Amino acid sequence: MLTTPAEMTKRFLTRENLLLVLAAGVALALATIADRRGLPHKWHTAIVGTVIPFWVVIISFPLRWKRWSFWAALVTCLAAHTLLIWIAFAYLMSNVRTFGLVLWYPFAFAETFALFAIVTRLEEKLGSKVGKAGDPDSGPVQK
Repeated sequence: MLTTPAEMTKRFLTRENLLLVLAAGVALALATIADRRGLPHKWHTAIVGTVIPFWVVIISFPLRWKRWSFWAALVTCLAAHTLLIWIAFAYLMSNVRTFGLVLWYPFAFAETFALFAIVTRLEEKLGSKVGKAGDPDSGPVQK
């Protein structure tokens, strides 16, 4: 069992780095598939704009990883996000071939904070004790 704060921080950073590599791998794989299928480059922005906010939420709540309600809430948000992104990029921006990632950053930034609130609220509705008094993992991990 980890006893010192330094050991706990090292373990968290190792886990965080592993998840970063995994997220980058997923984004790269999806971008490669999009390229091979001839999709416009705007979908690269959609991919990165999906991976980053969800990665941030996942690494921010490591103590919740063992709860099924956390993953159910996250998958629910991912499904809603994917549908909205598909509608926005396929229909609303149908004439756009490229869409710069820098233009999407404000949306991804806002979505990250919205995801914190929505995932927590969904967890509560699914029966978890998130955010209740005395719950040590009710918020993001503080470094």
